[in-house]
Amino acid sequence: MLKLIMTNYLLRSLTPQSIEIYKALLKNDKLTAKDIAEKLDILPHAVYRSIKQLLELGFVRELDTYPNVYDATTLERALNRYQVIISDNFNSIFGLIQHNKNELLDISFIQKRSQLLDMTNADVERAKKKINFIVSGFEVPAETVRVYKKAIDRGVKIRVLIQELNQKEIFKNWQKMGIKVKYFPRMEARIFIFDEKIVFFTSYDKKHKQEAIGMRFNHPPFARMMREMFDARWKVGEEID
Repeated sequence: MLKLIMTNYLLRSLTPQSIEIYKALLKNDKLTAKDIAEKLDILPHAVYRSIKQLLELGFVRELDTYPNVYDATTLERALNRYQVIISDNFNSIFGLIQHNKNELLDISFIQKRSQLLDMTNADVERAKKKINFIVSGFEVPAETVRVYKKAIDRGVKIRVLIQELNQKEIFKNWQKMGIKVKYFPRMEARIFIFDEKIVFFTSYDKKHKQEAIGMRFNHPPFARMMREMFDARWKVGEEID
């Protein structure tokens, strides 16, 4: 199940034609560009254009033969390569030459909502100053509520933007605990920001609210950028009666 979820997650980075090529390689052991073109009824030049992306992301290996033969790699290899690409892109965006270990980019993948809850609960317990959430607005487990309450009791300030107004009593209870709550619809993502150091960014679909495919970034520059985004939405968010 994990492999299927992560494969679907990574395939979102690919073009439709690259996906078809990857599927063909998964079903067949080692194919040339000509073989792939014949199976998919496309031109070999189209194969070369699309397979370049697969090679860069680590989904496919190019064997040293003539003509060149391609082979689908394991998901683990593609996932490792994907994480390297993300790290390189972030370092490029922020122009980072790292000297402080607290600035290093650390990424963890998330595959479902229960895992997201466990990981965010742990980070809530470690938070020292501020927590900003963008969440669905559906009920959370009692253990998660207790973790929030303990954080507030030790002086952590918590703000929450919710995307659904189905359970206002829950939000009123959060407000009684000391959590500031506003409504901002259609974000279509769950985002958690801890002390401008750690960010969770996962998918959100109200029709499949138990799903939460995404990532945890331990990277202060990205956390600061996401906090600025949160602040902008907080300013225009609606107060909850």
